[in-house]
Amino acid sequence: MAASLEIFGSSLLPRTCLLSSSSSPLFGGGEQRNLFFPCKQRRSCTAGRAGRTPVAAVVLTERFARVEAEEKPVRFKVRAAVTVRRKKKEDLKETIANQLDAFSDKIGRNVVLELVSTEFDPRTRKAKTSNMAELKGWFEKKNAKAERVVYTAEFTVDSSFGEPGAIKVLNRHQREFFLESIVVEGFACGPVHFPCNSWVQPTRIHASKRVFFSNKPYLPSQTPSGLRNLRQQELKELRGDGKGQRKLTDRIYDYDVYNDLGNPDKGIEFARPTLGGEKLPYPRRTRTGRAPTSTDKDAETRVEDPQPVYVPRDDQFEEGKQEMLTAGAQKAVLHNLVPMLVAAFSPESHDFKAFHEVDNLFKEGLRLKQSLQDQLFHKIPLVSKIEESSEALLRYDTPDIITKDKFAWLRDDEFARQTLAGINPVNIERLQVFPPVSKLDPAIYGPPESSIKEEHIVSHLNGMSVQQALDEKKLFVLDYHDVYLPFLDRINAHDGRKAYGTRTIFFLTELGTLKPIAIELSLPPVRPGDTRAKRVFTPPTDATSNWLWQLAKAHVCSNDAGVHQLVNHWLKTHACIEPFILAAHRQLSAMHPIFKLLKPHMRYTLEVNAMARQILINGGGVIESGFTPGPVCMEISAAAYRDHWRIDQEGLPADLIRRGMAVEDPTQPHGLRLVIEDYPYATDGLLLWSAIQSWVETYVATYYADAESVQSDYELQSWYAEAVNVGHADKRCAPWWPRLSSPAELSSFLTTLIWLSSAQHAALNFGQYPLGGYIPNRPPLMRRLVPVEGDPEYEHFRADPAKYFLSALPSLTQATTFLTVIDTLSTHSVDEEYLGERPDPYTWTGDGEMVEAFHEFAAEVRRAESEIASRNADPARRNRCGAGVLPYELMAPSSGPGITCRGVPNSVTI
Repeated sequence: MAASLEIFGSSLLPRTCLLSSSSSPLFGGGEQRNLFFPCKQRRSCTAGRAGRTPVAAVVLTERFARVEAEEKPVRFKVRAAVTVRRKKKEDLKETIANQLDAFSDKIGRNVVLELVSTEFDPRTRKAKTSNMAELKGWFEKKNAKAERVVYTAEFTVDSSFGEPGAIKVLNRHQREFFLESIVVEGFACGPVHFPCNSWVQPTRIHASKRVFFSNKPYLPSQTPSGLRNLRQQELKELRGDGKGQRKLTDRIYDYDVYNDLGNPDKGIEFARPTLGGEKLPYPRRTRTGRAPTSTDKDAETRVEDPQPVYVPRDDQFEEGKQEMLTAGAQKAVLHNLVPMLVAAFSPESHDFKAFHEVDNLFKEGLRLKQSLQDQLFHKIPLVSKIEESSEALLRYDTPDIITKDKFAWLRDDEFARQTLAGINPVNIERLQVFPPVSKLDPAIYGPPESSIKEEHIVSHLNGMSVQQALDEKKLFVLDYHDVYLPFLDRINAHDGRKAYGTRTIFFLTELGTLKPIAIELSLPPVRPGDTRAKRVFTPPTDATSNWLWQLAKAHVCSNDAGVHQLVNHWLKTHACIEPFILAAHRQLSAMHPIFKLLKPHMRYTLEVNAMARQILINGGGVIESGFTPGPVCMEISAAAYRDHWRIDQEGLPADLIRRGMAVEDPTQPHGLRLVIEDYPYATDGLLLWSAIQSWVETYVATYYADAESVQSDYELQSWYAEAVNVGHADKRCAPWWPRLSSPAELSSFLTTLIWLSSAQHAALNFGQYPLGGYIPNRPPLMRRLVPVEGDPEYEHFRADPAKYFLSALPSLTQATTFLTVIDTLSTHSVDEEYLGERPDPYTWTGDGEMVEAFHEFAAEVRRAESEIASRNADPARRNRCGAGVLPYELMAPSSGPGITCRGVPNSVTI
């Protein structure tokens, strides 16, 4: 950091049962000092003066400090180092604007600051303040090339001022600037740090002074008298008044329903139902306040890409993230243009005809036929240039899943292994009732019992009966029957979209690996007793049954891809987290210790979710286009929220026990014992869960000694109650919400939130391209049903089963569009902050004990990473080590930029 520094030159909360009733010179001789290392033993300025007669005052001259004893309070000077972060790359317009700001600064249109004491002045009945100080050096450093530039300001205070607790900033320039931090030196208590990390708007946009608090944490009841009003005023400003359309420069956090996914003004086919409310319960999203559409007053007008959707200014992407997304967009243009040209001008290339055509995407990229290129050259000169200069960009990166064994995806053991160590390892459950039973209404969907019988699977149980296998915890199921069946008529009515409700049963072998032993494909019954409604497939015995088995597995994988994206990934780690972030900004002061704990785990999430509403989950967006459910995608997500989402079961141990994948065992390190010992997602996840849990418990215990201290923290209780009653309003009456009435309950809940935002999201996101980029292994969309003997399609299937199989997968353009999207979604940006990291590891809090505790947490995370590496080299762990077997690294905390299939960011950053 030092190398880049240039030194010098109305609440929505209803009443609820969840609310409890209950001293050295700064820069002598031009010497550069370390401004970012805190004192380990900071003492209060007032405490430092207690009992002294006469009063001791520190008088700071320009270069030397001298102590004088006087009978009356004396005035002395303190100095601030103000770090402003500049953009690495500026366009001409920005450069000119910055130069104009520099010249206006010279003539008095500058930045001014004011210190605010923690003490209250009884004479004025206001907090004690310093003089207004001008920020110095802006003009002189107008051409500075450093990313971070440090300016200074000099304040005059008297010896009764006390300790500074806040600083006010007024920007009288024409443009905003990013204020990273302020360090004030000259007080007896030592350097006072103000972590800012915020955009300061000019007075023409935001007339009021911005307030930044020091890094010293305070519970509401412990807030110094001089800061109480500022604490409340800042929260009030962040809440806004719930009126009007938000501007991109605003810092207002508010709630709304998902009524912006469709665009009924374009036509009825683009209309989408509102998510959130009695009809389709859903979490709330960030309010933008845009006007309603012309044709539906309940639908909000859309802002289409590339125009930005509102999120509070400080939650918008920083430069490093924007550069990554821009590079991805440029790459996407090339990746999508040629496939569209091929499909448009060469219709016979619409589908993959053979597996080598899929492989060529990664070996050669797409090539235009010479005759076609010559034809297009005269119409679209860009085509020739693309072919000549962008060969590398036209090739897709080879997904990890086929780098070690190109044909592994065809094997049953690999199909099963991915349920434990793939991109969606959170749906596999222990089978506890045989045959499996549906919970859907039998009057509508037929008999609830599965058609899988004992005779289908008994020969695959190593001599056991079904009951023996159940008793010995040997049977497992991947059940997507009830998730899909209510929507199948609407899905299958679309050309090129075909699906089943699926159930897959697995047997746990003596080696600790799974093998699939039966797949059931179900359709809604056309009439009672319809024998075609449910079909059971078992491991193949001949060529024909082998291809039918492969098609059945492909439908299972397609359903798995849909549930992964719509439920486990988007709903549970994106949408359901957003209300807790909104409520945190609205109800928890930046001084609150819990806000300081949660802050790194909220980074970028609001903008990521806003972009998702704009281009991913919207009507006709990437998700609808690329996944089998199509227009009903978000209704499937809403149904999962309504029927299954419970925050008390989202923590890793609770989830494993709920799915029968673990049993409680207090003798084990994590209080449970896994049913499948080599379950990479679970074993690695428990390492990170334990590290997070220990860190959070230590942190919470520091600030909350007992239940009463938790219950009496009004900001904390307001945060939780608002997130539940407003952010999750459709489930606010559910009996399972934790009470948050003790330190243990608070620790448990915070551990779950941090787990979901970091490790759980990473496990479900950053393997999308490496593990899901080879379309035959995991097709996100299926276009054909499995043929039935006697149907006309069956003869086409039998004549060329490989061609039929490929024709059931996404088309060329569907596949390449999907690859382009998951390429970006799987990429780490250069500014990623990983678990156990903070950009300001020594100054994020003024509590030295918590700084040390955080470093202990970081060390525990590094130990977990070493253990994960060791496990991946252990040949006894066959689900992550072996010939052609990929290591499981999605829970390995660190990563470099790019697509790495590893790395656990602190928050949902993509």
